[in-house]
Amino acid sequence: MAPRRRRGANEDGEDDRASETDAPKNRPPNTAFRQQRMRAWQCVLTPKLIVTIFSILAAIYLGFGAYLTYLAYTVRDITVDYTKCSTEAPTGNFEPIPPENIEAHFSIKNDIDPFKSQWKREMRNVPVANYTQDREYCILQINIPEDLKPTISFFYRLDNFYQNHRRYVNSFNAKQLLGEAVDGSTINASTCDPLTHGLDKFGNTKIIYPCGLVANSLFNDTFSNPKLLNARDTTENFTTYEMSKTGIAWPGTKDLYGPTKYTLDQIIPPPNWEKAFEYGYAENNPPPNFKEDEAFQNWMMLAAAPNFYKLAMKNDKDVMQAGTYQIDIESNWDATKYSGHKSIVLTTISTMGSRNIWPGIIFLIVGGICLILDIYFILSFFLWKPRKLGDPSYLSWNQSSGPQGHGSSS
Repeated sequence: MAPRRRRGANEDGEDDRASETDAPKNRPPNTAFRQQRMRAWQCVLTPKLIVTIFSILAAIYLGFGAYLTYLAYTVRDITVDYTKCSTEAPTGNFEPIPPENIEAHFSIKNDIDPFKSQWKREMRNVPVANYTQDREYCILQINIPEDLKPTISFFYRLDNFYQNHRRYVNSFNAKQLLGEAVDGSTINASTCDPLTHGLDKFGNTKIIYPCGLVANSLFNDTFSNPKLLNARDTTENFTTYEMSKTGIAWPGTKDLYGPTKYTLDQIIPPPNWEKAFEYGYAENNPPPNFKEDEAFQNWMMLAAAPNFYKLAMKNDKDVMQAGTYQIDIESNWDATKYSGHKSIVLTTISTMGSRNIWPGIIFLIVGGICLILDIYFILSFFLWKPRKLGDPSYLSWNQSSGPQGHGSSS
């Protein structure tokens, strides 16, 4: 078989002569770095080094885990599940909330029982634009047994609601949310399907703004500021603990939104927004400015797990005094449709955020494993007296060989 010629080589061998001439040009410099002659350190895992490494790891993980656990236990919070308020709460006087609906973590439990909370429900006629509607309210009275230092955060929690579904995650139009008047054909071809167009009260087809499943499922329960019932000001009104609905979203999030350039006759609200816009968008009830609507921005930040929290209000400067607080909740979101739960969470914030003991526990477990291995290596290397390191007597050719067999004698 004839030898194979290099790709691109000429018949007369000129390529070989050219390569010999060009070789010095392509040769890497004769330096320690380029020729891989640099000095290198190779870790030799001696017993002392192994014990030292595991001792340091155990100290770091156990110390950090203990600190995280301590921070978690300094958080004070109370969670109230009000999913069944519309069916189980009385319509007249207050009655105790079932204990299984409440979870609280406070340092004081003797003088005031944090689980002694009450609820009831009632219908109220509330103004919406230039008309009124009957809305159902769930009224909670919860006990705070100790003063809570700021920051105080007010979350709503949803359980068993999957914001991470593939089709749900993609169901919005970014340009429309940014304020652009996206045309109908583009909306139809987008991932907003099936919530792209709808009929107004006159039967005309219009673009849904904002389109898609995410915006349509916006959590629409509203919460009043907590009112301290056992303290009154000079005007004989209940003392209200003021909480702000601004500053609850990440600062850069608002850059994804803008006031819409649609005209009111081009768009209609999503189907689930009917209570807020019963007669559609109008001059006296225009579409919201999502650049300023931080509650909407938080909702559009999709959760990875089916159980999640969303920040609704907060107070960064005022102490929340101990006592009984009343919170009026306009209950519009029906969590029973998907066998879920909805709750309010009133909590303080530590350096690591709200109460979560699992990061500390994980660090403690890893630190405990390192400590156990460290103790084992100490016993194995220094107390149980293993063979001497580097002892040549243990090499195979230095071992005495056993009998190879018996020969016959003559």
